[in-house]
Amino acid sequence: MGNLKLHLRQWHWPGLLAVLLLLLAARQWLALDELGHRWRGLPYETSASALADFAELQALRSLSAEDSDAQQQLVTELSRSPLVLSARLYDGGGRLLADNNNGDNDDARVYVRPLYEQERIAGFLQLSLAGSALSGEHQTIWQGVYRHLGWLLPLTGALGALLTCALLRLRRLH
Repeated sequence: MGNLKLHLRQWHWPGLLAVLLLLLAARQWLALDELGHRWRGLPYETSASALADFAELQALRSLSAEDSDAQQQLVTELSRSPLVLSARLYDGGGRLLADNNNGDNDDARVYVRPLYEQERIAGFLQLSLAGSALSGEHQTIWQGVYRHLGWLLPLTGALGALLTCALLRLRRLH
């Protein structure tokens, strides 16, 4: 019985360290997976936001002037971007004012920007973004990250086991 307590005491700190390293590696893996979900959506939001920032002033001018030609020209210009499948401009009540629909696509991501004029909603700008324009390169990069982490996780486990063995050996020498 005394030998068993000594044996358990020897494994107490290195075993705890190994479990701690394993939990830390698992937590990092889950954080990476969550980051991946955010990573996939980020380029759409960033690109659409930049396009909407560019078009916002023109949209507000055309809405306040009630100029249907300027409104149509705005959505036509936005639709010329390779990222934009279609663009629509709505008034503050949600009525469609200008539309340049280049066809529906199941891969499209919709971005809606409310347009404010003096703290009230003057209208909305809706952009349908092409998913394939950004996701191909993005997906390739993300797969590379997962491939590298696929061998990094077992390597971290092996390093933890080696550290445990080294601590045990050091403890036996003292």
